[in-house]
Amino acid sequence: MKRAFVVAAGLAFLAMGPASAGGIKERTTYFMVKGSTFAELDRALGVKGPRISAGGERRAGATQVSFDGHVTYKPVGTRCGVDKANFTLDLHTTLPRWEPPKRADAQTRILWKTLHEDIVTHEEHHSVIAKTWLRRIESTVAKLPTQRDCTTMERTVNAATRKLLDQHSRAQLAFDADESKLIDSRLQRKVAENIRRIAAN
Repeated sequence: MKRAFVVAAGLAFLAMGPASAGGIKERTTYFMVKGSTFAELDRALGVKGPRISAGGERRAGATQVSFDGHVTYKPVGTRCGVDKANFTLDLHTTLPRWEPPKRADAQTRILWKTLHEDIVTHEEHHSVIAKTWLRRIESTVAKLPTQRDCTTMERTVNAATRKLLDQHSRAQLAFDADESKLIDSRLQRKVAENIRRIAAN
């Protein structure tokens, strides 16, 4: 089952004017899948799941990551430095939802429970990665040395943030690459654990 994240990073840095308050916004939306067997549910995910690009393949879940920022500058002696830097992160997670029909057997319910939990955990990790890089952007910009003028300071801020956003994108892709190698064995292990847990109750 494929997962994905998408980054929509739009950083707008202002040389003057009021700075808006930074923060993290998170929301989750759901898409319904129908089926009474796991094969039907798997097909439904491929039909109903979110796309990460126009015409792209559908996914079992997705996390859209959007950064934004406002930076103001101030004179520091004869030089220019960062005055206020406020950054925001918007996280939009899309997850599947299934209402099991009466004819769905116990095995299908266990398989779905296992897969759904794994999808949720996977997407939560994408959010954690984005939050980590938000803190790194904030910390890096706050510590940037003054420059000879505010135009140069603005270019320095933009260059630093572009570099960090690129690192963020690579970290997200690396996580997905690692996950693709581990998901099958992990799901098999979790299915067995859930079966044992249910049998013990």
